[in-house]
Amino acid sequence: MGNAVYEYLPGLSRGTGEPRPTARLEFTTVDLVPGSEKAFEAALGAGQSTRQGETLWYRMAAGGVAPRYVCLRPRPSLSAVLEGRSEPALPDGVNRLVARTTVEILTLRPTLSLGLGSPARE
Repeated sequence: MGNAVYEYLPGLSRGTGEPRPTARLEFTTVDLVPGSEKAFEAALGAGQSTRQGETLWYRMAAGGVAPRYVCLRPRPSLSAVLEGRSEPALPDGVNRLVARTTVEILTLRPTLSLGLGSPARE
């Protein structure tokens, strides 16, 4: 999508700023209606305590069309991704604030990752 700089939002997240290593990652990009950042962050903050799994929110600070947020939710398996649909990344009531949302599922490929080789064969 481009080169942008994102700021970790610990008060809106559940977990540290670095996602735990997993086989899959749910990567959600949220473009907001201009001027709705404060209301969006307030809605995220209100629902923060009810989140079950690791949910990491970042705000774009530079390098692209603003306002944009990304959410990372590590998932150990495809079944966990499917089960996670019952807990959406976005809280109820923010639809009017959102211009566009994209959800991608990223899959770890060890042979394409720095420092990780092919699995050992016996």
